[in-house]
Amino acid sequence: MKMKNLLVVFCLTLAFAACEKEKDVDNDVDETLVLKAGSTAKWKGYLETGYFNSGTIQLDADDLQLNGDKITGGDIIIPVSSIIITNDLSDDDKVHLANHLKSPDFFDMVTHPNVVYSISDAEITGKSDAQGNNYLIKGTLKLLGKSLPLDIPAKISISKTEVKVQSIFKFDRTKWGMTFASDPGLPAADKIKNDIEVEINLQATRH
Repeated sequence: MKMKNLLVVFCLTLAFAACEKEKDVDNDVDETLVLKAGSTAKWKGYLETGYFNSGTIQLDADDLQLNGDKITGGDIIIPVSSIIITNDLSDDDKVHLANHLKSPDFFDMVTHPNVVYSISDAEITGKSDAQGNNYLIKGTLKLLGKSLPLDIPAKISISKTEVKVQSIFKFDRTKWGMTFASDPGLPAADKIKNDIEVEINLQATRH
């Protein structure tokens, strides 16, 4: 009788283990991530003299997908209206600069209210670089209505409840048609460098 009971327990244990294994496999499906409030990007734009303006801009997301340990797709949406100036200027100068950045000289907010980064994949690099980046996010940046490929290095950490993405990168604004004050013949004090520096800090919850 005892032997029979042991066999029943053994069979139930095997069945439970099999179910758990199947459950783990079934969990390897796309999850939709929800961005936490406060996900932002910091930016800097430099003159050739080294002087720079800096600020923040909000991040939103649409259909951001996670599969296992990889972000597999989705759009990071950057509303131009959320530009805030953070460098040391008077309040009036900050408003003037923010409005100029929203004008047709730069982001042309009326015609193009959002900048959109569309993710196609996030490859694990195998080891972290000096900045701690362990992924290469592949995608396209849509700016001023023009979409071009842009791959960015990123430090991504994934827990059972959330995903954190940190990335510092540069992109050449003139490739997207943002050419204000980029003429090579301008004096250094008037010429804006082509590259914009961006630092992304994104946090999302898993569902």
